[in-house]
Amino acid sequence: MIQQESKSRAKRVTAIAIAPAGATGTLRVLIERLAGVGIEVAIADDVAGGAELAGQAGALPAILIDLREFSADSDIEDIRRATELIRRTCAAIPHALPVAITGEADVALLIACIRAGAGDVIDLQAEGTAAAREVVQRIFQRQLGRTLEARTSAELRTMIEELLKDLIRTERRSIDLEASLAAARGTGQVPAFGPDSRVPAVLLVEPDRENSDELAEQLEGIGICTFTYLSGEDAVREAAKLVAAGSEFDLAVVNVQLPGIDGLATVKQLRDHFPGLPAFLTTSTSDTELAADAADLGVVGFVQTPLEDVQEVVERVAQLAHESLQRTREHLYLQRIKARHEHVLARYRSLPRE
Repeated sequence: MIQQESKSRAKRVTAIAIAPAGATGTLRVLIERLAGVGIEVAIADDVAGGAELAGQAGALPAILIDLREFSADSDIEDIRRATELIRRTCAAIPHALPVAITGEADVALLIACIRAGAGDVIDLQAEGTAAAREVVQRIFQRQLGRTLEARTSAELRTMIEELLKDLIRTERRSIDLEASLAAARGTGQVPAFGPDSRVPAVLLVEPDRENSDELAEQLEGIGICTFTYLSGEDAVREAAKLVAAGSEFDLAVVNVQLPGIDGLATVKQLRDHFPGLPAFLTTSTSDTELAADAADLGVVGFVQTPLEDVQEVVERVAQLAHESLQRTREHLYLQRIKARHEHVLARYRSLPRE
């Protein structure tokens, strides 16, 4: 809480004293003497009150923390409580370098306070008004510098983020143009990064030829390139050839109950050739163990057979394939932009984060 006497002066203060026991004794004397040399000190009886006063000030005041109760011969619990108060203050008041106000504190306590984040120490038994004034002014200037640095860094980061967004948009237009020009020249060398370089592709593993043909026909009818296999062994065996031929897939639709290796094993082996390949499972059974195994495998969905609504399944598969292709395009875009502008991105990542 903020003591009432300080509220009207909060906007003009250059220091805030967090004094749980109140500004009494030697602390009161210090505050009065600082006022006499142009440093007005507002008083709060807890960290929250100090943070509120700091938020009302135009520039962050020096934060004084009354640690007089922890004097000479402080034990481990005293040190813990004192350092916890320092840390809470630093967390509640960004950029603050709290000044520990002590009276004959032992060396262990002072070292602990500095390590906890204190910017300096004023010992009321050993230092006079001039020394205290110098500490307050020095801390005030250091905090001002930290605040300005953080503000400048934030503004710079925002500016660079906007620049990078513009850069990405420009690069995308450049990549699209490269693809269009290559296609127009009839070279057949359409860049792999072009967003229109291919349609979504699905790898379908279904042991029932009738079901396989029906799904493939409907997928092809809506523009989904489909490769069909009747067993997991066939699909995995052909995967190496497809990779060598430069084929890419956006989704594997796999029946769990395959002859030979089952659907889950098929998905795992297909991912050896196509890392991260999303999988959609069809299954004739329903059990919790299968659902758990499918979740562990990271499948994007599954449906029970026989299919009640083939069209609905086709639409779902098409949606998943389009989404996967879009993620691939975004990844390729960013990878190419990263390669072209690695130096700029490295400098951006090195900026300090608040």
